[in-house]
Amino acid sequence: MRIVVINLKRAGERRERMAREFAAVSLPYEIKEAIDGRLLSDDQLSQVDWEGRRRLGLYPPADGGIANWLTQREAMQDLVESGPDMMAVFEDDVRLEPDLPVVLAALEGRTFDFGVVALQRRHPRRRFLPCIALTERHTAGRVRYSDSGSDGYVITRTAARHLLDTTPKMVLSTDHAVLRYWANGLNVFYVDPPVVHHGGYENTFIGTDRTVSRRLRTESDYTVGFWRRAVTGVSRSVQKHIAFRRLVNEDRRNAALPLAKRA
Repeated sequence: MRIVVINLKRAGERRERMAREFAAVSLPYEIKEAIDGRLLSDDQLSQVDWEGRRRLGLYPPADGGIANWLTQREAMQDLVESGPDMMAVFEDDVRLEPDLPVVLAALEGRTFDFGVVALQRRHPRRRFLPCIALTERHTAGRVRYSDSGSDGYVITRTAARHLLDTTPKMVLSTDHAVLRYWANGLNVFYVDPPVVHHGGYENTFIGTDRTVSRRLRTESDYTVGFWRRAVTGVSRSVQKHIAFRRLVNEDRRNAALPLAKRA
């Protein structure tokens, strides 16, 4: 499986720490040089759907968030153009569990259909519904109703092509664009227990600069944005619950593992 670590050229300390992390689990990887949020061009800024975000009541994104979205999109484009069938993507501020290699090997074997498998869980207390046994210790399943974070995930070539085709411009942040199955139509699973953890650094290096957000935010954004977020939040909740129920019902019909407990 192709393994990509996203890293800013100026973040040498992080690059060295990730080298130690991957050496500890004996996995080869490649560095995908991240776009620098401090150096965004007008053309790169034009890749954001500013009006689409405003309609959803979202504030203008931080420069680092835009850079991250553009960088991950470049990685997906390279996967679509050059292969192989799937790719594992990691941010450069993660900790890796010793079992990561066997989990990646199990996913590469593709014993079940998926588009994205999140290797981390930011909210471990959310209910997990097991679907597929990956190893003796690890299971792929659903999180009720979703989780967040793009610390580490596996994406197939088909799923990457779908995201590129359906999201030509940035509306949502990277993790939301990848993991919101009810919006993107992808078959999203999570690994339990997680084999990737956010850690090593308290802040996100690539997302610390918020110049765009401050520059473009207006007074009206606060009032109008609040109501738009409220409306879209209700709509999102309904869509999420319906989509989750559909996925769980499909899992029960497939009966990959006994799912005795109801969601």
